[in-house]
Parts: sequence; C-alpha cells; structure tokens
Amino acid sequence: MKEIDVLIAGTPNIDLIVPPYDALPGPGEEIRVDNMYVQCGGGVAITAIGLSKLGMKAMIYGAVHKDLFGEFILQEMRKYGVKIKTRLSEKSTGISIALDVDKDRRFITYDGCVNEVTPKDIPKDLLEKTRHTHLTNYRGCIDLEEYLQFIEDAHKAGVTVSMDVGWDDTGHWDPCLFEITKKLDVFFINDKELMEYTRTSGLDAGIKKLSGYCSHAALKMGAKGSGLLRGGEVIYSKAYPIAPLDTTGAGDSFNAGYLYGFLNGLSPEECLKAANFCGASSVQGYGGYGKVPSLKQLKEELK
Repeated sequence: MKEIDVLIAGTPNIDLIVPPYDALPGPGEEIRVDNMYVQCGGGVAITAIGLSKLGMKAMIYGAVHKDLFGEFILQEMRKYGVKIKTRLSEKSTGISIALDVDKDRRFITYDGCVNEVTPKDIPKDLLEKTRHTHLTNYRGCIDLEEYLQFIEDAHKAGVTVSMDVGWDDTGHWDPCLFEITKKLDVFFINDKELMEYTRTSGLDAGIKKLSGYCSHAALKMGAKGSGLLRGGEVIYSKAYPIAPLDTTGAGDSFNAGYLYGFLNGLSPEECLKAANFCGASSVQGYGGYGKVPSLKQLKEELK
C-alpha cells in the first residue's frame, strides 16, 4: 500500500463565482446579485477534493502565498481531507472571477502563484510514495521536455500518470502535445479541445486521429456524454439528463470519478459511469466540488 493514491503537482486558485444576471453594468453603473460564492478553484483543487470525497488519499504539491486567500485554500484542503505540501511564494494567490451573463460564461483571471510549481519540482522521495500522479496546467511546447522527463521518472518509480490538457488560451494548439499523450496512462480531453489539437471538424475524425497518438483517452462531451478510447476501440456513455446550475469544474470532477474507477479496477463502462455521475453531480451547486458525491453515493449509483 502506498501512502498517496493520487499526487497532483500545482497550486489551487480562488474561484469567485457570480450567479447569472442579464447584462454587464454600463460605465458608472452598478447591479446587484443575490449572492457571490468563493471556493477553491482550478483542476488541481477540484480534482483533489473530488478524489478525497471518493475515499482516495489525495495530495497536492504546490505553492501558497501568506494572504487571506492562501489561508482559505489551506483550510479547505484540511476540511476535505486533502493533504497539501507547499512552499511559500512571493506572488499572491491566483483569482478567477466567473461571470454568467445572459447564459454566456466569461472569466477574468489573475494567475498569481498558480504556475509556480510544476512536475519537475516534485521530490523523488514523494513520488516513490505515490500510486498515481495527475498533471494539469500544461502550457504547450514550453513544458514538453519537462513533462516527458517526469512521466519517464514516474514510470520508473512504478507510478501511473494521467493528464488533463485544458484549454489553450494562446490559440496555438501545438501538436507537440502528442509526444506526451503517447507516454500517458490516461489522457483527459474535451470534444472542443480534441478537434482543435487534431485539426479536424468532427468528433469521429478527431478520435481517429488521436488513436494514432494515444492508447487510453477519456473524452468529455458535455450534454452529449462521454467517450473512452482504449486500444483503438471507442465506447460511449450518455450524459445524465439534468439542468446545470453552474458548470464550474465539471470536467475536473469528471476526472476524479474516472480516476477512482481506473485506480480501483472498475470496467471501462463503470469508469465512464462514475465519471459522468461525478461531473453531473458537481454542476448542481455553485463551485466545482460542493456537490461532488461521496464514496457511498457513488457506490449506490454504480449498483
């Protein structure tokens, strides 16, 4: 038995979530909303908390700034049973403001110390105590050699590796990513990201191209459900028919559910069902993790 089930390199940020309203205020104007919600955000925090709620021993290795939001992050990790090892950062805590204007999501983000810790910073002795590592915050070819080296080191230590690529806000969608996907044990990507990286206009064409570079990929398709590419074969799972309240962190909660299934030897179909259930549950509350199911709830659903 390893001390850590899943180790995630990176730093949580703060999500300031504003509920839906009709329009942005004009110059000099002010509007009022019913509430605002402050939660830990980013794939690092949401995936780690989701895994912990499912009974997994999750740890974050990241940075923290000694400010009010940094202390809030540490308190939330303790509250949900996530272990966290941090080093002090001179940069303040990152903040992302999520606005929902006329059903159109908009974000204003300050990175702060979010990108200060990367996989290369994980101590080797900590890696040896771990079953699985999950990578986020990929920034394109600037990260290529570091990620390839980390995956090699992890595999030598008997550790499996997954990665969620995330949205490329540079617009480059550099195909050097596929050098990494060849080495991963599990790759997470959504349908829009898939078609951008593969330069295809349809899901089937995107999956076919990805199959040449990846042997195990979990595909997130929103209201269309999810898919799983394994060994060149693809299976699909329907989405839960629900009306989402807030989609913040749905993909990261999906990842937590899938990794729970993957690490506990569930069948491919059960892994997808666990992932869909966690993603669907998360969107029924504000923020990414408040409504993520417990292990008991997930087991009941899988029955």
